[in-house]
Amino acid sequence: MSHSMREGGGPPTGIPDRDLVERARSDPGSAIGRAAAGELLRRYRRPVYVWCFRYVGEHERALDMAQEVLLSAYQRLGEFEGRATFSSWLFVIARNRCLNEMRNDARREDIEPDSLVDDGPGFDERLETEMEGQRLLDLAARVLDDDERKAVWLRYSELLPVDEITAVMSLDHKSGARALLQRARRKLRAAWESQ
Repeated sequence: MSHSMREGGGPPTGIPDRDLVERARSDPGSAIGRAAAGELLRRYRRPVYVWCFRYVGEHERALDMAQEVLLSAYQRLGEFEGRATFSSWLFVIARNRCLNEMRNDARREDIEPDSLVDDGPGFDERLETEMEGQRLLDLAARVLDDDERKAVWLRYSELLPVDEITAVMSLDHKSGARALLQRARRKLRAAWESQ
């Protein structure tokens, strides 16, 4: 069952992201195109805010950054080529915005930006560093379903804890995102090692 990532965990519209993207891109000036883009960005308002908040730790600042990310995504929707999922593309924009903010903070505080990066060991480290690479995105697109891709992205790119992923994705089964992530990791590891 697919779960939409809507603010407040509301019911999904049932329209997949890729269809909303197509509607928004096919006629951006029409009411249908604007409505599709609006729904698409509403789905990700909370996850983008959560991501920004985890970087800066300040509510108002994270709200401003999330708004900038969503506005940038809306303005650049015509550039989205569909090589990755919409959520992956959106969170690359969010990650870049957050990293720029951290660099600005580091300059103001005279902190070395590289000291802010902390890598994990083994396969998980490879997964985190390769998540930005096209190879792993292509692998995830081939072997994972939509929910697994979203959960992996939220965990390894957003670095959200499992309980937050459960809330963001409105997962209601007992194990939440934990079982989803374990299944996704098994699939990715098997596909990675068979290459």
